Amino acid sequence: METINRITLKALLIDTITFLKFGHHLAPNWKGAKNRLCTASGQKTNINNKQFLHLIGLTYKDNKIEAEFWQTIDKYNAEEFLK
Repeated sequence: METINRITLKALLIDTITFLKFGHHLAPNWKGAKNRLCTASGQKTNINNKQFLHLIGLTYKDNKIEAEFWQTIDKYNAEEFLK
């Protein structure tokens, strides 16, 4: 099974928030990292960015680091994308 490390997960979180806010990704390798997380989670790789943000949140929750997810959401004022 594919694994995603904590740094990659944080980078995906910040990249997804940036894309939802400004319409641009931070790094060109976002798609490969997104596909790895989706595949590891048993999700389709073509989910939209709001769905992907929820998946990232569930991954944080499953790994018992959900507080870090919410701190990042609060820091970047991204609550609106979780509705």
